[in-house]
Amino acid sequence: MFKSYISTKDQQEGKRLLPKLLVEGLLLGGTGLGVLALIFEIAADAFSVAAYQTLLAIHGAQGYHEIAIAAFMVLSILLFFGIVPAYKAGAYLRPNAGGSGPLVEAIGPPKLRWLSWVGTSLFFLDAILTIIISSISATDVTMLILPELAPYRIALAELFAFFIMAVLVAMGPKRAVPLFLIGGSAFTLFTIVALGIVGATAAGNPEWAFMTQGIVSRLEANGVVEHVVRAQQDLSAIGTVLVFQFFFRSMSSAMLGFSGYEVIPASGKHAARPKWKVINTALTLAAIFLIGTGVVQLYAAQQWQIPSTEGYSTLLIEYEIIAAQTLGNGLSPDDVVVTEADMQEAAELYANLPAERAAEVLLGREATTADDLSNLSPEEYIATVAYDIAIERALSQATNGTTGQSFLLIAGTLLAIILLLAQGGGYVGGAAVAANAARLGRLPRFFADDRNGIAVIWGVSAILIPIIREVVVVEAYYAFGFVSAFVITSTTVFFVRDDAMRQRGIEPGSAEAKSLKFAGLRGMLASYFMLIVLITQKTSALGAIALAGGLITIFQIFIAHGGLKGRKEKVAVPDFAPGTAKPAYDIGVQRAHDQARQRGIAHATEDLIHSGVFSKFNVGPDRIQTLVSYLYNVDSSLFSHNGDHHERIEEPSNELEATYQSAYSQRDEIARRVEDYSHLGIFMFINNYYINWVDEERGRDASVVQQAMLNILFPLTDDEEIWHEFCEFEPQQQPEPIWQFSRRRYLWAKDQWPNLSDRITTIWTLQDFGLIPKDIDVKTIVSVAEGKRLRHVKIPARPIARKADPVDKKGADMSDFPPTNE
Repeated sequence: MFKSYISTKDQQEGKRLLPKLLVEGLLLGGTGLGVLALIFEIAADAFSVAAYQTLLAIHGAQGYHEIAIAAFMVLSILLFFGIVPAYKAGAYLRPNAGGSGPLVEAIGPPKLRWLSWVGTSLFFLDAILTIIISSISATDVTMLILPELAPYRIALAELFAFFIMAVLVAMGPKRAVPLFLIGGSAFTLFTIVALGIVGATAAGNPEWAFMTQGIVSRLEANGVVEHVVRAQQDLSAIGTVLVFQFFFRSMSSAMLGFSGYEVIPASGKHAARPKWKVINTALTLAAIFLIGTGVVQLYAAQQWQIPSTEGYSTLLIEYEIIAAQTLGNGLSPDDVVVTEADMQEAAELYANLPAERAAEVLLGREATTADDLSNLSPEEYIATVAYDIAIERALSQATNGTTGQSFLLIAGTLLAIILLLAQGGGYVGGAAVAANAARLGRLPRFFADDRNGIAVIWGVSAILIPIIREVVVVEAYYAFGFVSAFVITSTTVFFVRDDAMRQRGIEPGSAEAKSLKFAGLRGMLASYFMLIVLITQKTSALGAIALAGGLITIFQIFIAHGGLKGRKEKVAVPDFAPGTAKPAYDIGVQRAHDQARQRGIAHATEDLIHSGVFSKFNVGPDRIQTLVSYLYNVDSSLFSHNGDHHERIEEPSNELEATYQSAYSQRDEIARRVEDYSHLGIFMFINNYYINWVDEERGRDASVVQQAMLNILFPLTDDEEIWHEFCEFEPQQQPEPIWQFSRRRYLWAKDQWPNLSDRITTIWTLQDFGLIPKDIDVKTIVSVAEGKRLRHVKIPARPIARKADPVDKKGADMSDFPPTNE
């Protein structure tokens, strides 16, 4: 079961290319994003929430650091030994899947396909919640730099959400990649260095815990933190039942730190080749980063007795401590001196409390007091606040004008930026999932454009931000989405179809197949356990998630099948007349099949162009694309590469892949039809100009002239074949998408005829003046194939009996159909 399911060839190739793959794409070159580039691109989404993981773990454990650490360690084991292997196996089988829902369609059995509908709904919900969490978190971090903005916290969150949406819609998701690379790399590298300092100093200086209370009290006084959760008694004093209750609640809250892990395989289509190696290496390194940063943060929080502070990251409190002690002038308890001015300021704050509470009530808000101060007597309140003011002053003196002050500014700015960019991950990821659902025919075509999906996600988020307001409120809902993705991916890998394994060279029932399924089984055990914990501990959020996910799923079913009942009969690809401007579809699935057909025709045409089949026509590829687009009703935008490094992404389902392949197999037919319309243009020229050389009195009738022109302009085609085709030709008005191509062939023939026919037309002219016999046979030489071959063309002087006589085409003179010069 532990035998590698990766083929020896793939393993050797992966090892050989790994050094290059680690750094590829950092400058947006190569075949795509390498390991570090992929990690940096998704760092905003995958790593930013980890800054709040410690806060949530301690919050769930009711302030008991030992419980929070134990819960996080269990989660880390589940992630590294369960979720990671399952995701690696899924990435090896289908690196281009783009998420858990599409993975089910790509490699899962038919009985699990309903999971793809659910997965799409929950991922879309997750995208909305990502915007809410990231915008609120970015606002909270901004309070570190600009605490005076605390009263406008929600308005600022709305502004942040709108700003990132506007940037993505204006630039487009693909052009925004450099922003994610720069922001993600700066944050990741800074966090590694800063947390290294935090871990080392926390281990050697636990006495710095005296600073924590002053920092937290300052945050409460500024309105940045409203609720503080800390242990009320010693751990040994609480019962076993409470310990387990806090343990599982802490685990359910700390899961949020792994929320962005799904983004790595979802971004696989942008990875460099071989994609599976890049994704698998990135999955391992990202897991190590998430686990490592979480352990260091929790250990430092325990050493320095940092409580859960709703609205402010535990990481930033740790940064403030090392900014003063390690990078600043240093601070000891003796440096904290309470002055008379401090006592007076504290007394004034206490005296103003009734007025502040009344103002809150008048504004319709609940009057609140910091948790640590709510139950104190007046004397205790004044003494505590005065000491906090003294610590705040001492902290400012320890950091002002030092490296620590710059460090805090950089830390706050980077975290705020990365949390802003994390919205990009939600916007782009959610829009991509919606676009994939539209490709499957499950959402309106409107969502096929990522910009529209981004705008919809922003609209929903903008409504919910003022309602949710706090990260600790939304994390319960957020966790259901990515944990469900863990469940779906693991289950799909375990029940993978046999044909999907064979495509990767794994024979069903072999040791490699068992190893792959064992990876899925480990993921199932880990993800199912996480889901059970989540359901039991976040029961209050389950109803809302089920309702919202159910509504989105029902909407998908309605769009796909035109009702809530699925269709058992096979969906036929609609047959539209050439040039149909706006094809009408009865159901979404029918639209999906037609679009798969269009992609097949478009890719077949592009392959024909690149193979040189059409080079003989001497026209630009855009004209051929326009012609094929009209004849086969193909969206012209499909002929431009979609930025996936010129590598085709598989269709999202087997049925659509079959439709695609059926269309792609029409390559020969496409080539033949294009050539037919090339002939049409040349035939038009012959039909318009042959009459100038007809002289029936001298035995040179229409058939002689036409045959001569055909033999000269088609020197490589069999005489009888091209003559029969010309006899079948009927001049008629053609739509512009056809004639724009045929016109170029008409003009080509018009340009070539004087150069190729000079010997023949000279003889004909001499015959017309009676200077040579009229029954002379003429042989002319036509150079073809770049001058490497010479073709002797015999032009008879008298009409020759043919299998088919030419049709009189004089009535279709080109005065009704003039070729315009271009």
